[in-house]
Amino acid sequence: MEKFSLTDIKKMNYSDVYHYIYSNEKTSKQSIASALRMSLPTVTQHLNDLLEEGLIEKCGYLKSQIGRKAIAYRIVPDARLAIGVEILSSRSFITVLNLYGHVIDRTKINLQFQQNESYFKELSEFINRFISAQPVSEDQILGIGFAMQGLVSQDGTEMIYGKILNCTGLHIDSLQKYFKIPCRFIHDAECAAVSELWDNEEINDAIYLSIGHHLGGSIILNRMIHNGRTGRSGTFEHTILIPDGRPCYCGQKGCAECYCSIDGLLLKGEELENFFAEKEIRNPSVLNRWHSFLNDLASFLNNIHMSLDTIIILGGHLAPFLQQTDLNYLHREIRQITAFPENEDFIFRGNYQENAVSRGAGLPYIQMFLEEI
Repeated sequence: MEKFSLTDIKKMNYSDVYHYIYSNEKTSKQSIASALRMSLPTVTQHLNDLLEEGLIEKCGYLKSQIGRKAIAYRIVPDARLAIGVEILSSRSFITVLNLYGHVIDRTKINLQFQQNESYFKELSEFINRFISAQPVSEDQILGIGFAMQGLVSQDGTEMIYGKILNCTGLHIDSLQKYFKIPCRFIHDAECAAVSELWDNEEINDAIYLSIGHHLGGSIILNRMIHNGRTGRSGTFEHTILIPDGRPCYCGQKGCAECYCSIDGLLLKGEELENFFAEKEIRNPSVLNRWHSFLNDLASFLNNIHMSLDTIIILGGHLAPFLQQTDLNYLHREIRQITAFPENEDFIFRGNYQENAVSRGAGLPYIQMFLEEI
């Protein structure tokens, strides 16, 4: 039988009180004591500690039919913040999150990625200026997550595969030395999946497919990202869709990346918004390209679904342009080519957010704080 010391029990009670308030918009001392089966003096002590640390605050009174109105307590959402940075080839997006994972500030820097000291210094100076403009002290920042286009080591310190940005072997120390707060790399597709998970409590097992200018994927099992033995789980984009097809940046030919990404859909120099504007007016050549894209995507999704029989969530920059008719088309095509009868729909559009990747890069720091408090 596991034994707990008085200190352990006190810490668990402290955590339980904080999490109860976190899960309730406003609550009273009496409600906490009743829900957690704690004595009022114990709850009072923990409330005083949390107030002193600035993690909660009093917020008026709760309505009462009889007697005195109870003092209401709530979380201070900005008591701790996390930073997420999405690094792309020609620009970076920086997002500030509060303890509820809500975006409270966001900015963009147009800066061409280069794996050299000049780039890291300029990016870091911009981020530090942005952090300084926030209404908190530096010790209230939990950490900075850098969302990268490529595979990241399990500890988040090294780019183990970064051909898109040509940054394989890049170590987090190149950026960490400019900050006093913790930093780590995170695969951008994982960031987008984490953001989706945060907003949707109904997701348990799923495949998350981010369809941006490049393709990326994540496997979600029991609400956790499954990275696999070497961090390569979910790299569906480099499965061969068309043997000996279009050349891929990975060195192979015919990868799904070449057919099911936005770059695989658009002509050189074409903008996504313009493509769908032409689709709306039923431009024949654009409609032909769109249906060809959906056919390739259906084959790709069928292959994924045959490997892992779960729902597939389509996210990324393409998501806001996907209509229900497109999802219906994908299901019809898959039912014609799949080896087994498929009666239930399993493809869904993600809760598109413009900042899903940068937000998802900061969320692990919020999650760690909530788990450790």
